[in-house]
Amino acid sequence: MKTHRKRRDGFSLLEILLALAILGGSLAILSRIVDTGMIAARESRDLAAARVLCQTKLAEVLLDTQMGISPQGVADAAFEIPFDSQSNSAFQYSIEVLPAPLDGLLSIEISVESMDADLGEARTRYSITRWVIDPLLGLEEAEAEQEALLEEQAALQGGDA
Repeated sequence: MKTHRKRRDGFSLLEILLALAILGGSLAILSRIVDTGMIAARESRDLAAARVLCQTKLAEVLLDTQMGISPQGVADAAFEIPFDSQSNSAFQYSIEVLPAPLDGLLSIEISVESMDADLGEARTRYSITRWVIDPLLGLEEAEAEQEALLEEQAALQGGDA
């Protein structure tokens, strides 16, 4: 006796539906992974730019304090960003100046936020805090007076000899 096998040509409807369901689920998961990666890349780019801008603004403030200008607080001022024309982020900064825990020092905190230009909400925030000598304290003048007094004493001692 010969056994006849039924020959199958192609796939059944159930196999095709199962394959499409697996493919659809895989594509949904992959699209979420890609979306998460794009959000992380945008936040990383904004954080890197915020760090550079924060350090730049801190350098400006420190230069002003070395010139004897007392730092002033600033709330939510906008940056003009010349270096990243592809970004849809706007950056704003704030400067907070408070007395430091030690006498004669100021605590300067500079914060930079990247804002979504379309939604207007903050994406990332970076801040730096530095302590500086209060320029209004007059330590440099006192040091100059001390040096002048020492020179005067040295001149008097030289004249007595």
